[in-house]
Amino acid sequence: MIKVNVKMIVWMICILFIPLSLIGCAKNEESSGETKIFEIANTEEVVGKKDEELVTLRKHYMILNPPKDLTELKQLVEKYSKDHPVEGEMKVIEGKNRIFDMSFYRESEDLPRDWQPDESYMNTDRLEHHKNDLIAYIIWSDAEPQKEYTVYDKSKEGMVMKQMHFIEDQLVE
Repeated sequence: MIKVNVKMIVWMICILFIPLSLIGCAKNEESSGETKIFEIANTEEVVGKKDEELVTLRKHYMILNPPKDLTELKQLVEKYSKDHPVEGEMKVIEGKNRIFDMSFYRESEDLPRDWQPDESYMNTDRLEHHKNDLIAYIIWSDAEPQKEYTVYDKSKEGMVMKQMHFIEDQLVE
C-alpha cells in the first residue's frame, strides 16, 4: 500500500515538473539577452484638430535588453528609425505640418513586454504613467526634418542618471 502511494506521488511530481521546467526554458529563451525592439500594440496616436496646422503621429516601442552605453542606445534607435520609416504611415495633408514622435521604453516590472493600455472603469493604465521607463525619444517634422534624439540612463526607480541630446549626429549640450 505504501509503495503504491510513493509511486503515485513520484508520478504526480514528474507530471507537474516536466511542464513547469519547459515553461521555464521558454521564458529563459525569450530573455536570452538579445536586444530587440518592437512596437507596443494599441498605443499609436494621431493628434491634431481640423483647424490646427499641425498633425502629430506618436508611436511607442519596447526595447528588450537595451545597451547601457547612451551612444550605442542612440545608434540603435537611429538604425531602427531608418529601417522602419513612419513617414509613409501618415499621408501628407495639404496645409498641415506633420510631426513624428517615436518613444522607446525599457521592459520593467511595471511595464512588461506584453503590456497593454487599460481604460477600464476602476483602473487606468496608460503609457504616460510609465515615463520612468522611457529611455529614448526621437522627434522631427516636415518643417524641421533633422531628427532630434534624446537618450537616458535611468535608475530602476526612473531617476535620470545621465541624458544625452543629439540633433542628427551632433551631440548638443
